[in-house]
Amino acid sequence: MVVTASIGIAAYPKDGKDADTLLRSADGAMYRVKERGRNGYQMCTQELGAPAQDRLSLENDLRRALERGELVLHYQPIVELGAARVVAQEALLRWNHPQRGLLYPDAFIALAEEAGLLVPIGDWVLRTACRQACAWQLPGQIEQRVAVNICAQQLQQG
Repeated sequence: MVVTASIGIAAYPKDGKDADTLLRSADGAMYRVKERGRNGYQMCTQELGAPAQDRLSLENDLRRALERGELVLHYQPIVELGAARVVAQEALLRWNHPQRGLLYPDAFIALAEEAGLLVPIGDWVLRTACRQACAWQLPGQIEQRVAVNICAQQLQQG
């Protein structure tokens, strides 16, 4: 196993006058290293400040999205063309962000992975989709299967 480090460096007072600002600045510099392939270091620069703050803000919002009920599932029908009927639904994750509006997974899944939130979000998706599938199984309803995307980490946890 090879261990590498991605290091973001921020200096007081140029990159921040308090601990939170300094950490955000160093975090932004570290993400720049990761974008370039990892295993290196980056000094904080003026242009790194705003994206780092935006990323940290989005991560903090994502951590609270589950408890605030901001995640939603949209269901896309899967149609059997020969019979022209819906045979299943695919559960599609969306985040109804209070300021940014409806966000698609490409705006937050990589961030969720880096923040260690994929498993709790995936668990929520699976529970919610199963509840909906059960609701569709009520008497008189046509049987519906539900497809759910899960991450490898969920499979590994059992």
